Amino acid sequence: MTRPLKEFISLWFKACRAPFLTASIAPVILGTAVAWYETNQFDIIIGLLALFGTICAHLGANIFNDYYDHLTGDDDNNPDFTPFSGGSRMIQDGKLTPRQVARAGASAFIITIVLGIILMIYSKKPELIIFGMLGLILGFTYTALPVKLSYRGLGELAIFLAFGPVTVTGAYFSQTGSISSLALLVSAPAGLLVALILYVNELQDEKADRHVKKNTLVVNIADPVKSLQLYRIIMYIIAFWLIGFTLVGLFPYWTLLVILLLPKYLQVIRLSNKPFNTIKEMIPLSAGTIGFQFMVTMLWAASFTIAGL
Repeated sequence: MTRPLKEFISLWFKACRAPFLTASIAPVILGTAVAWYETNQFDIIIGLLALFGTICAHLGANIFNDYYDHLTGDDDNNPDFTPFSGGSRMIQDGKLTPRQVARAGASAFIITIVLGIILMIYSKKPELIIFGMLGLILGFTYTALPVKLSYRGLGELAIFLAFGPVTVTGAYFSQTGSISSLALLVSAPAGLLVALILYVNELQDEKADRHVKKNTLVVNIADPVKSLQLYRIIMYIIAFWLIGFTLVGLFPYWTLLVILLLPKYLQVIRLSNKPFNTIKEMIPLSAGTIGFQFMVTMLWAASFTIAGL
C-alpha cells in the first residue's frame, strides 16, 4: 500500500470516527440474535445488508455531525477536545474542507439508501423503509440545521431511539417481518448504553456546548457531580433491567452470562465516582463506557444465540 493511500485511508478513518461504529454494530447483531432466539429465522444476506446499511447510516451521521458543529462554531470553539469528544477535528485542522465533509456525509447516506432498497427487495419486506427513514432522519437532524435536536435538549433521546428501538427492532423485523414485545424490551438497555457514550462525551464538551447554546442534558443539569450521578443511575437501571427480566423468565437464563462483565461494570462505576479536575481525566470513563457498551451488547447477543440453539 502506497503512503498517499495509507494517509487517505487514515484521514477518512479519523473523519468518520470509525472506532465509534461498535455502537451501531452491536445493536444490529443483538436484534438479529433475538430474532433467531424467538423464531429460529436467520438469513445471512439479510443480516449483512442490515449491518452494513446501519454502519453507513452511522458514518453519515458522524460526518454530518462534524459539518454542522462546525457551522454553529461548537467544535471550532472547543479547546478541550479529546479523542472521544469535540469532533474529528478534520475541518478544524484544515485537513478537509467543510464541503468535502458534507459531500462525504451525503455519500454515506446515499449508500445507506441503496443498501436499504436492496434489502427491501431481497427480503420482500417493504415496511423496512420505516426503520430506514427513522434512522436517517434521527441521525441527520441530530445536529443538522434548522432542526438541531441535540441543541434543543433532544439529542440523548434521539440517540436512544436510533440505536435502541430503531436499530434493534429493525434488525429483528428484517429477519422475521414482525415486531415482538421481547425485541422492544431488549432494545431499551441497548439504546441506553449508546446514549451513555454520548452523555460522557457531553461532559467533556460542556463549556463549548454552553457557549453555542447547545442544550445537552449535561448543559441543562449544569452540575458535573449531579451529571455523573445520573450516569450511575442509568447504569444501575441497565443492570437491574438485564438481571431482573432474566430472573422473571422474560429473557433466557443465558443472559446471566453478563455477570462475567461485573469487573468491567464496577470499573466504570468507580471511574464515574472519581473527582475530575481536568477534561483529560475523563478519557478513561469515555473509553470504559464504549468498551462496556460493546461487550455487554455482544455478550447478550451471544446468550440469545445460544438459547436459540
